[in-house]
Amino acid sequence: PAALVAEISSRPIGESLSFSDLTCHWNGLFKKRIFFSYERCKNCGLLFTPTFFDERQLAELYAQMPPNMEVVPTDALRRTQRGYFETLKAHSTLEGGFIEVGPDVGLFTGNCVREGRFDPYWLIEPNRDVIPALSATMGSAHFHVTHAMTGYGHIPDASAGAVVMIQVLDHLLEPLVALKDLRAKLRPDGKLLIVTHDESSILRRVFGPRWPAFCLQHPQIYNPRSIKALVELAGYRLIEIKRTTNYFPVEFLLKNLAWASGMKIDKVPSFGGLSLGLKLGNMITLATPC
Repeated sequence: PAALVAEISSRPIGESLSFSDLTCHWNGLFKKRIFFSYERCKNCGLLFTPTFFDERQLAELYAQMPPNMEVVPTDALRRTQRGYFETLKAHSTLEGGFIEVGPDVGLFTGNCVREGRFDPYWLIEPNRDVIPALSATMGSAHFHVTHAMTGYGHIPDASAGAVVMIQVLDHLLEPLVALKDLRAKLRPDGKLLIVTHDESSILRRVFGPRWPAFCLQHPQIYNPRSIKALVELAGYRLIEIKRTTNYFPVEFLLKNLAWASGMKIDKVPSFGGLSLGLKLGNMITLATPC
């Protein structure tokens, strides 16, 4: 406890509200920002919430989440995910089994199906509503979909050439356990690719408590120091950590900027679908088993 320092809270603080009151703040970017208070570990630098939902509450909340593509248009997401794939492609043979935790509709995995030689694909996706779209993305590839986010006993040990977690690690209650379990599934030359928010980013410093990543869905948020400490503790050797390029429609960016600045607007001028690629608030981590 002496190594923890209170860092940031919402108004009102999330832990002061009931579960039913918090439910309406679970989904959506353009709402009043309510979240559990974050504290920082002075030893590893991790920013986390000592108070959070339990497993039963999380299951209820995640069951009513829309697909990610309902927040940002698919074309912009596809360009962003392509950049993530290029990072994996530069360091991986794209062979062996493939594991993705939280593939959503398969925008990242679709690149692997088209250009890789992975077989089989093990896809862990709790949102059953996206399974038809995910299955269509996989086409004739040999794949398995499961829904439980914990425990990977159905996947053979030392079989995967790649494990991918895109905007997933921030959501897990026991990220160290998950990374250790997934390490056992990787081949010695396998690669772990993680995309997370970066709480040391310019965006976070500018927006403070209005930064979109401060939300009820994130029991912890990482920075380069804390993600390095986590993957090394889980038994990986770090290859690189770098900022990611994320593509967003200009209208979406302007609306986010307005809301994060305290201006509650619902409509912004149209820019004809123009998207911008920005390195502002996310980072990609690549590692391999020690």
